[in-house]
Amino acid sequence: MMESNENSVIDPDDEGIKYTYVNVFKNPNKLPINIIHLEKRYLELRKDLPSDLDGTNLPKCQKFYDRKAIILPALDKRWLPKCILYKFEPYIFTLSKEENSSFISDNTLFIGALEYLLNCNFHQFWCTILFEPTAVVSLRSFLLNPVLPHQSKYLKGEFSDINKTIFSLFLLVYERLTTFKVSETEFMTPDFGLKKLLELKLINLPIVTTLGALYKKINLDFVNKVMLLYFDDTSQLDFQFKEVEQTINQTLIALDTINGHLCGFQKDALIVPISLKPRPAVFNLEWVYSVVNYLLNTMYFLNVMLEFYKPSIEMCLEKDLPFRLPSTYVSIYRELYEMLDDRDEVLIHPELSGMIFDEINLGRAQFVDTYHFFVTHCLDKALEYMNDDRMQNQIVEMYLKLMNTALDDEHFICDYDVEYNIASQNEMFESCTSVDRTRTQFILDCLLKYRRYKTLQKISSLKPDTIEDVFKKFKPPEIVKEEVSPQVVGAKQSVISEKKKEQDVESMIKEIMEMFPHLGDGFVLACLEAYDYNVAEVTNAILEQSLQVQLYDIPFDKIRIPPDPVANKPMMAHTGKKPEYDDALKLLNDKKDMERIKIWVLDGIQYSNDYIYDDEYDDRDFDHVPMKVADNPIDEGEPSLPTFNPNRGELASDTSYSSDEEYDDQGKHVDNKAAPKDNSSKLNFCEDPAVIRERREQRYRSKHPPKNPQQKANVEGKPKGHGQDKNVQKARDKKETQKSSKANHNRKSGASWKRSRGMIPS
Repeated sequence: MMESNENSVIDPDDEGIKYTYVNVFKNPNKLPINIIHLEKRYLELRKDLPSDLDGTNLPKCQKFYDRKAIILPALDKRWLPKCILYKFEPYIFTLSKEENSSFISDNTLFIGALEYLLNCNFHQFWCTILFEPTAVVSLRSFLLNPVLPHQSKYLKGEFSDINKTIFSLFLLVYERLTTFKVSETEFMTPDFGLKKLLELKLINLPIVTTLGALYKKINLDFVNKVMLLYFDDTSQLDFQFKEVEQTINQTLIALDTINGHLCGFQKDALIVPISLKPRPAVFNLEWVYSVVNYLLNTMYFLNVMLEFYKPSIEMCLEKDLPFRLPSTYVSIYRELYEMLDDRDEVLIHPELSGMIFDEINLGRAQFVDTYHFFVTHCLDKALEYMNDDRMQNQIVEMYLKLMNTALDDEHFICDYDVEYNIASQNEMFESCTSVDRTRTQFILDCLLKYRRYKTLQKISSLKPDTIEDVFKKFKPPEIVKEEVSPQVVGAKQSVISEKKKEQDVESMIKEIMEMFPHLGDGFVLACLEAYDYNVAEVTNAILEQSLQVQLYDIPFDKIRIPPDPVANKPMMAHTGKKPEYDDALKLLNDKKDMERIKIWVLDGIQYSNDYIYDDEYDDRDFDHVPMKVADNPIDEGEPSLPTFNPNRGELASDTSYSSDEEYDDQGKHVDNKAAPKDNSSKLNFCEDPAVIRERREQRYRSKHPPKNPQQKANVEGKPKGHGQDKNVQKARDKKETQKSSKANHNRKSGASWKRSRGMIPS
């Protein structure tokens, strides 16, 4: 790589000519390298050689060559030695170590290219950068796909060593690239050097933000130097503003597109393609990692730009970027957690899933840090405009708008408060501005009433070690249960049960609506849910008109709509284990059910040797039969026989039932003790239904005689087509008017009474 014929030393005594690259740069006048020229000496084949000599196979003798000299600029491609600089091979974290084996082999060559650039002198280094095409391609290949600091911990063994070597050597190369003066004789004008770097696209906004993301924690001076070199160039102001605006627009597009891929696009949404594949129909863990990584890098680079270039904050405010961050934060990460919940792939690939959750946590931290840049910007501007009330009021309104926007999303505002205390921020604004303290207190009151805030505070007070990072999950870690005695547990359970009884939702709604009858029960229920079912807090908030922000979007007269009843599930053909029958004949010949019914019937009948019932004996024509029935004995004093009548099981089970009790036609209970007794036996197994109906009709007529027995309402009348009398039409109208629209008797009691008599109800 170091041999070249552009400058050489010739040994006349040697049979051949050896070409060795030597340092020919000299600058006794101490001029910039971009304006000085150097003399280059070389050998050229003579033109007056004999015709019989082959120019390709001439003996290596000095008499066949002429010495030449030429004046060239110091920075010229003809000073370049022959060299090839190799590109960087990125590491793909979704693949295994075996599939990333080229990372070691190819990047070994890339390390050689970096070492070559570091070993070059000032003259050779800049000639290589400016005129060797592979040099720019090699350096940009690493900047396009670097291994970020948070990803380096996933590399093990030789992969980690290669990455650390590249990480340190690349920093040295770029430090040399941005240093335009090495000594009094080796230097160039900064304007010329910066112009060449811009032309070669080795310095632009994406590159400086990438360098900031890579090295701001280990070499902040270098990052500040690069940022000043790029942003302090007054000749490129318009171009810089366009690059910053383009970066902000790309960030907004990336957030909208990622949110659309995860949660679905709206009907009229304009889908801008980005370097991210659409959501696959089948769950894919690698696709989830690509989304999480893309989102983290987007917010990471935006965060670096806001940190080192303050005018970009005002440009983001003009485009309403901060006001879209809280809702995007909640919708994207909630959907990601739901996608990963209870997935077998998470357990099957623990390394990839671990990287996913780590980058989710880092991405959420970047969202909160980015939002904090806009809050601190408001505080800085408030201090800057201490003597300008009009400008201060605008800054205060901007701050309150940021906090109220964050209040709409509980998870975001609680995570932000844990990282950056909102109460202390309010105090700083109150100390330097004339902000209305009721408005800042309103923000703090809403925050303190959020369930997530209360849970985080409870956990931090009980066991601070359990909260390693607020960005671990949306739901904070569970509280470690302390061992308590059974008596204490029983007392706690009783207290909890009493509280549950006291917190009856219906009674709470009724209590509040009695004080505020103009409110709807739906709005009251939403207020109770927002204030953790505390009636006193809801009442005070309504009286003081200090309800939470999200409650103002609900109509005050909203009516609570009960949830739809759950539909009954369709009955399946087989709800248990299917019988194993070979064919239909075996199924039809199965007598297992008959055997079970027979056993059940026989078990229900109790036999006694003292009484044997004769099936051939017919006692229907006798009124009095001296047979004792267990469920209705004639003589109360004489013990009953242990005989069980299955047809009168309901009567036997009901000891309060008396045979003297009857029911009228409308199913109402009738006392028969005063009624005249008929000659029918109470012990008949099954009376004739016609006799029962006749007896009941006689009893009813005796109690309710007709008012006008001589005149009977006639509704039948004459046959159709022969005309009807006036009395018939009146009777029909009266019947139609008095007819009930539904059954006006108790069918269940009547059917039960029939069964008690051994009849089958119709």
